[in-house]
Amino acid sequence: MRHLFHVPPGATAAEIVPFERLEEVRAAEGWIWLDVTDFDQADVAEIGAYFGLDALEVEDVLDWSKFPKVEERDDHTLIVGHGLSATADRLSTVEYDVFIGERFIVTFHTEDLPGFLWGRSHVVQAGVLNGAGPDLLWARMAEVGAASFRPLVEGLDERIDDLEDRAIAGIPSVPGEVLALRRDSHTLGQVVSAQRDIFRILGREEYPGIGRHGRRRLTHVYDDYSRLTRSLEAAPVLLSSVLESYRGTIAERANEVMKVLTVFSAIVLPLSLIAGIYGMNFRHMPELLWRWGYPAVMVLMVVVGVGLWRYFGKRGFIGGPRLSAVPGLVGKGLVELVKVTTDIALKPATLLIDYAREARHEEKGETHD
Repeated sequence: MRHLFHVPPGATAAEIVPFERLEEVRAAEGWIWLDVTDFDQADVAEIGAYFGLDALEVEDVLDWSKFPKVEERDDHTLIVGHGLSATADRLSTVEYDVFIGERFIVTFHTEDLPGFLWGRSHVVQAGVLNGAGPDLLWARMAEVGAASFRPLVEGLDERIDDLEDRAIAGIPSVPGEVLALRRDSHTLGQVVSAQRDIFRILGREEYPGIGRHGRRRLTHVYDDYSRLTRSLEAAPVLLSSVLESYRGTIAERANEVMKVLTVFSAIVLPLSLIAGIYGMNFRHMPELLWRWGYPAVMVLMVVVGVGLWRYFGKRGFIGGPRLSAVPGLVGKGLVELVKVTTDIALKPATLLIDYAREARHEEKGETHD
């Protein structure tokens, strides 16, 4: 699919033009944007002939590049970048190629990434361009592309917070979800960090087709990707912490089972000893002939069992806090500090007066001395 837009000099919006008129609008005044979303080798070669693209640039468009890059030509700049695509069960990267000249911008991409979608829908609206050139249009589309990553990063943080509570609850699906999030966060981090490096170069160095205002706008895009990168750097550590919490919960449950089995074994052991003693078939055992012998032994066994149970309870072998009660307490560690800072913020004038009084007292003390 080929989308061609022509922006006459001083226009505030672009005009949609059929691709067949490419040569006409290319020779006219103003500048054009050609957005190609579905192409093959013949399409790229045809378009490359219109804009003077060399064989290596055509090859860059057709072949998937593992690393983004910026290349300078005589009258234009080639930018190879990456975006994100979601399949049924995982994230993957997609490539886009941008050629920026003084009077044109040509974009190739196999999937409609958010920046290009925004560009096609807004470039025809009055007041959007306001005399902007190809470099500023690309900078604005890049800003939208960077903003599209923010919900992913925020969603990742929310998923990690949710997994922390589920890990402490010991839900069996946690390890699989942690591994899936770790894989996707790694893919997301690779794309975001690579985009950051690209826009750092574009914002600091001079390239054909990108003016001073365009570089300034691209510097803002670099700042957006830098903030996203810093947020994503903490994800592997947090996910490892979630996995450790889950393992701790499972280990605690296993310990609880072992404690219960041990306590019951310790209680049953003396009872088995008593039963074993009075189960021996000796003729001269006085208790066997005693009328109340059986009730007395039963009472003795009950007393021993209850006594051992209470003993183990006082020693802490039975009961105690559980990790499953922790989620309700998580996040309250700074509550009191937040309250203190709120109180200070509500009373700034009083604090300033108190500080002024203390300063005056100190000055008077120094004068008397």
